[in-house]
Amino acid sequence: MNKQKYIPFNLVLVLCLKLTFPLYANDFLFTSINTSQGLSDNQIRYIFQLPDGRMTFTTTESVNLYDGVRFTSLPHTPDNVYPLKQYKGHFHIFLNGDSLLWIKDFQRLMCINLHKEKYITDLDSFFQNSGVQKPVEDLFVDYQGHIWLITSGEIMQRELSFCMKLPDCQGTIQSLTADNEFLYLFYDTGNIVCYHIATGKQLYAIAAYPDKDREKFQNTSLILKGKDGFYQLRNGSKGGFFYFDLHKRTWTKILEKDYTLNTLMISTDNKAYISCIRGFWIIDLSQGTQQYLPELRTQKGNVVATEISTIFQDRQGALWLGMFNRGLLYYHPAMYKRIHIAPKDFPISLEKNTATSNFAEDRNGNIFVKDHAAIYRLDILADSNRRLVPIEASALPKELQGEYSSGAAFVSHDGTLYFGDNGSCDIFYPNPKSLSPGFPYPPVFTAFYVHGEKIVPNKIYENRTILPQAAPYTRRIALNHNQNFITFECSALNYYNHTHSYYRYQLEGIDEQWVYATDTKQYNGILRAPYTNLPPGNYTFKVMASGDANHWNDEQMTRIELTVHSPWWKTNIAYATYLVLVLAVIMTGIRLYVYRTKKELERRHKEEILLLRIRNLIEQCNQYEAQQKKHAEEKTLHACEETLSNEDRQDTAEAVFLTKAIKLVEKNIHIPGYSVEQLSRDLCMERTGLYRKLVGILDQSPSLFIRNIRLQRAAQLILEGKLSIAEITERTGFSSSSYLSKCFQEMYGCRPSEYAEKRRKST
Repeated sequence: MNKQKYIPFNLVLVLCLKLTFPLYANDFLFTSINTSQGLSDNQIRYIFQLPDGRMTFTTTESVNLYDGVRFTSLPHTPDNVYPLKQYKGHFHIFLNGDSLLWIKDFQRLMCINLHKEKYITDLDSFFQNSGVQKPVEDLFVDYQGHIWLITSGEIMQRELSFCMKLPDCQGTIQSLTADNEFLYLFYDTGNIVCYHIATGKQLYAIAAYPDKDREKFQNTSLILKGKDGFYQLRNGSKGGFFYFDLHKRTWTKILEKDYTLNTLMISTDNKAYISCIRGFWIIDLSQGTQQYLPELRTQKGNVVATEISTIFQDRQGALWLGMFNRGLLYYHPAMYKRIHIAPKDFPISLEKNTATSNFAEDRNGNIFVKDHAAIYRLDILADSNRRLVPIEASALPKELQGEYSSGAAFVSHDGTLYFGDNGSCDIFYPNPKSLSPGFPYPPVFTAFYVHGEKIVPNKIYENRTILPQAAPYTRRIALNHNQNFITFECSALNYYNHTHSYYRYQLEGIDEQWVYATDTKQYNGILRAPYTNLPPGNYTFKVMASGDANHWNDEQMTRIELTVHSPWWKTNIAYATYLVLVLAVIMTGIRLYVYRTKKELERRHKEEILLLRIRNLIEQCNQYEAQQKKHAEEKTLHACEETLSNEDRQDTAEAVFLTKAIKLVEKNIHIPGYSVEQLSRDLCMERTGLYRKLVGILDQSPSLFIRNIRLQRAAQLILEGKLSIAEITERTGFSSSSYLSKCFQEMYGCRPSEYAEKRRKST
């Protein structure tokens, strides 16, 4: 069946009916929300909206946080419960600041830290750390967010430094509120007692009802602040709705019923909504009119008659009903357009008290209505008027013969709902469009993913706590360099139609302009903005939501600061360390070079001094030998020793030894294989003794001694310029010219071929 072709017909039908029949106020059609959508359980006890726009639903076993798509359940346990001796009412929620959610139930108190999305497990220690040493018997939070405590016959407020002993004769405090100057206490006796906060003086006490009616209303109390006073819901053997005028200081009883009135809510258009054991009351506080709705209709065509435990209006103007055991009902006046067709509006006369009992729709989109007497087809005339045309059962389309939709409710193919009442018909036409281009609050940051893993608040990942508090309260995130594959998840809080939400987002530093989310980046109305392989740096993630892709409100924007830290080897400290190490290496190299150069110069200088001394001694000895040619060699040495000082005699012995060693090396200098062993044998010494002798005199090993004599001889031959390098190599006993060049460069700092030129320049 092609459903698209039915749409024009139904649009024309609804438009015609809408133009002709008047719209009625309080035309409610609710959407059901229960455990099948993720609610923890269906026993709703209290409804509250957080400052960020999220809804809070308290059930008998849990507290549910709702972002328009998903529920976060926070079940309580006996460990989370603090005994509240004086409180004998039912579920009530207070918000202290933006983080502490207080839940009161019959003689029980619990508290949730919303920043951590966890219960405070030891409230006794919490109170003691706040300076309250006595057991708390009751707790209240006023409209300014101040906590008031009842303890051992006293009432106190820590921020205002207020503490007052309560009189014994007043009764039990059931409700409390305060402003900058005055404290208002509501007792089970029906009295409102006003105190001046600065002085603690009682200003007045006025009862809402006489003592004889106390039993009717003394059990529970719920107050709401109005423009010029307080509205109070009271229950006992009966239920009552009262108003206290602050200017006149008078009570007015607005409503009294023989059953319990559960919850009170004052709407923005000054209407009081009061839930009760079946349905709810609507009281126009300006006009004084009252309306009771015992049965409620749902968008699935069901009629619900059940106890409404709580009622609430959110900041979008939507109505939330919490049912005693069937979950939630949601209503917004823009979701459906109601058209009421009264008996007088039909072009034919129906039997008196005839009820519309059934509806049906054929393949062509025609609507058929059945009552107890006949079957009618709803026709659209050329002049856009309507009429119900009676038809025979045999004239029904074949697909409708033998079966008919049961009950006086019907949902057509396009979502239009038809409800039949006594002699009339209600038509609800769905409005799929968004409520308005903007939303009353910015998107809520609901979750954060790293490498596809959902980050748990307060959990440590790689030595870092990524989310120090719950995602909706997080405005700054820090990551390690390898935690750079991320996804931001946000919700527009579009309770009206979460699938009809538009997002745009931008990560400053990565995105040059706004990114408009496509269907691939949305899941059931939730935005998922992924980023991969982010380089280290500081970023700002911005996100906006709207009901219209062409209209955006820049004031309703959520910002999250993001930092991806550099790896430790790329940090400023690391770079400073690298610089220090490089400088240290350079300085060490310089010092080592200076040290080695100094040592080398000292060694060379010492060699030159020793050689000079040797030559001087040899010359002295030669001169002496020339003068004493007639004496033997031993007498000559003895005469030399006697004429020289002790130091000279020691130098002479060393010189004689070195002279002999040098002569032996020079004698065998042309022999490449002339080694340390041969030199030690020629000197009649042990090799180790020769080594110690030469090291002691010249600070040189025997091998280096032989090599240096060869090099000195090679230098002399080079300066003479008569032989080639190859011939010099052979005469000085080097194994090869390359080896001679290597050793020569180490000793003289240049190649043999460059030595003569270097000496000429130096002289």
